Amino acid sequence: MDTPSAFARSLASGDLDPARLAELGIAEPQPTASAIAEAAADPDLGGEAPRWIDALLVSARPAFGARALLALAVAARRDAAPLDLTRTPWLASLLGNSSALARALQRHPAWLADLVGDPPPPPSPQSPAPDWAAIRAAKYRGLLRIAARDLAGRPFEQSLLELSDLADRCLASGLACASEETGGAPPALFALGKLGGRELNFSSDVDLLFVYDVPTGADPLDVQQSTARLIQHFKARLEQPEGDGFGYRVDLNLRPEGRAGVLANPVDAALAYYEGFGAEWERQMLIRLRAVAGPEASAARFEAGIAPFVYRSLIGPDVMRGVREMKAQIEYERRAAGRDLDADLKEGPGGIRDVEFLVQAFQLFCGGRIARLRTGNVLDALRALGEEELLPPPVIASLSDAYLWLRRAEHALQLADEQQTARVPSRPEARVELARRMGYREARAADALARFQDDWSAVRSEVRRHFEALVLGGDA
Repeated sequence: MDTPSAFARSLASGDLDPARLAELGIAEPQPTASAIAEAAADPDLGGEAPRWIDALLVSARPAFGARALLALAVAARRDAAPLDLTRTPWLASLLGNSSALARALQRHPAWLADLVGDPPPPPSPQSPAPDWAAIRAAKYRGLLRIAARDLAGRPFEQSLLELSDLADRCLASGLACASEETGGAPPALFALGKLGGRELNFSSDVDLLFVYDVPTGADPLDVQQSTARLIQHFKARLEQPEGDGFGYRVDLNLRPEGRAGVLANPVDAALAYYEGFGAEWERQMLIRLRAVAGPEASAARFEAGIAPFVYRSLIGPDVMRGVREMKAQIEYERRAAGRDLDADLKEGPGGIRDVEFLVQAFQLFCGGRIARLRTGNVLDALRALGEEELLPPPVIASLSDAYLWLRRAEHALQLADEQQTARVPSRPEARVELARRMGYREARAADALARFQDDWSAVRSEVRRHFEALVLGGDA
């Protein structure tokens, strides 16, 4: 069949054949051909048409991308600043792969300046002002840059760090804003989960934990109530949708006693809870504890106090058994609830959780005597396991590559519409879209889909093989 470049040339000569688009995996060839032709007729887009048409035709949603590109060209001309695609070479690919970010750019055409470069620079290292609108704007401008950098092919591992650092800055500003608006003193804010490990998804909730110290002479009940009001306000404002989107979804359910517990505990009360009632899964969860914002003294005191609970000097076979049982329980509960785990990148067999749990089992078992294993970052922990010769280099390489592939697929799923999902769609055309977002650029959609399916199958098999051998297979 013709390549995307051949289609671009035929378009330039006026020979539009929607049948060629169908072979590229485009569900609606005629509307797509019309949208591309209309954009190519724009005076500021026509000169670069072959390049952006090529990019759109191997994107997830070419018609949507073409219409968004035309709208941006019109808006730029209206502002007397014609769109120059030579300065933003990844714009068409971004528009065709993320409807959410395309809509953000159409609301704020001035943000195009953030995408200049090949690749564009990382998000600004400056924290946004303690203002909810500024926080939302900083988040979406950061996401635009990160997505464009991904499409430009920079190492994907950097994406996870950039997304996490962006969230850190927004959360710190949000905590300051909530403190100012409620009049309460900010508690220490810790990240857990993927944010704690600096491996945040493109569209994920943030798992947070709050602790505080009661000032000398203050009423403990008053401090608890004012801290709870601050956290409730912080969560509500971050999650509140506005015209520009929302900040972050906040999950507080990993706190002591879960949903039944208070929103924040004094440092000493939190430490006493874990010492007296902490479960094995909570040791595992706290591996990814990381201070983000709030009083540094309170954070440091909690970190020092919790380390002996997480990383014990004397370890029995219950560690591997506990990790194994927790993973089996998750899979059982999800299947009982009707979830198709075989399509779940996160919790299904051979998925992200298998890698995380495997690594965390070793961290719990060996972290009491090997300090360098005490990291919430899965990839850093894998590297440490290799350097400590606890796992052979081929296993480290295999698990690292598989983990990055799974995380990239999860990222691509969420890139489309900023939805929190890890489920691979069942429809072939939707899987083609996912493959395109991941960078499978074969001209024929069937070829791109076949390679995606082969890679996914190989990744799942490899991860599950290691998980079964190292976690399911024995007590140590």
